[in-house]
Amino acid sequence: MSAEPEKPAPPPPPPPPVPPHQIAPYYQYAGPQAPQPGPADGRALAALLTGSIGLILALTAILFGATAYLFGIDYLLLGLLLGVPAMVLGSLGYFLGRSSRERSKESQATMVGRGTASTGLAIGVAATAIGATVTVVAIVLYLVAVFGEPPV
Repeated sequence: MSAEPEKPAPPPPPPPPVPPHQIAPYYQYAGPQAPQPGPADGRALAALLTGSIGLILALTAILFGATAYLFGIDYLLLGLLLGVPAMVLGSLGYFLGRSSRERSKESQATMVGRGTASTGLAIGVAATAIGATVTVVAIVLYLVAVFGEPPV
């Protein structure tokens, strides 16, 4: 044993520096967060689909009815056969869209689909109006074709 005092062991080396992407962002302020939208309402999509199909049927009835009238083909009832489903699908789209808009309003922005519901509602109104017009015109043309001109 020697007379010299023992030297303490050298300190361990410092740990490697932390990469910048692992440093906690304590200096960043996130700010107020917007509420996240909730689930979409299925009635909104159903309103859009039924209204669109009704509008397509109504416009097809106009096309077939006008073609039948111009060329004298016996397809005048085709306007009636397509006009009635157009009215039904259009009114269904209207009521589904209206219901979906009310549900979206009551959920206070937690349910999305209000724009889709409004579009389905508007298309449903158009399909109902055009379908009703086509149906009335088809009935009048059919009655004129069967019974002849009305007496004056």
